[in-house]
Amino acid sequence: MREINDELREEQMHKLWKRYGGFIVGIALSVVVVVAGYQGWKTYTTSIRMSESEISYNADMVARSGDIDQALSELGKLEADGKSGYKVLAQFQQAAILSKKGDSKLAGVVYQEIAEDTSNGGDVRGLAIVLGALQEIKVVGENRDELKKRLNAANSDNNPWRYSIREILALLAIESGNKDDAKKIFSSLSGDSQAPDGIRSRARKLLAVLDS
Repeated sequence: MREINDELREEQMHKLWKRYGGFIVGIALSVVVVVAGYQGWKTYTTSIRMSESEISYNADMVARSGDIDQALSELGKLEADGKSGYKVLAQFQQAAILSKKGDSKLAGVVYQEIAEDTSNGGDVRGLAIVLGALQEIKVVGENRDELKKRLNAANSDNNPWRYSIREILALLAIESGNKDDAKKIFSSLSGDSQAPDGIRSRARKLLAVLDS
């Protein structure tokens, strides 16, 4: 009986294989191809990240040595051809170097490009708005209203950078001579328990200065 059962099972397996063997082989090959492709892509992307990381690091070292133009050139290539997160990092580095160089206007332009790139995450774009505004406020001139408009557009309660944005709006109000608006913003910031300690502290100090 055992031999008969073994033969029956063997015959059933033979029939199943004859009927579905092609599908099984196809599935197995698909799995192999997918796994191989994934591993190849993983290796490729890791290689890209390492290469772009090295470019980013070298550009930073070159900038520290004082060769600003060379550093900007290297970062420009990374920005143009970068395929990983180092592309946007290169833009942040460019803007920071331009700021140190004293070119606040061009630094602000680079930050604005980051902020307007919808492929970047919301947190990244929000940070670019704040850092860009801090550069633009130095040379804002006749573009004050445009900067204020962009900041107000980003000033939402779900923006993690909202407190920094409001602080800058208050500074813009002072710069334009509108102390009442500045006092209103600083008063709100100083009394907001969720605002970062540094911002609340500065708001209180500046509010005291404006009141005096």
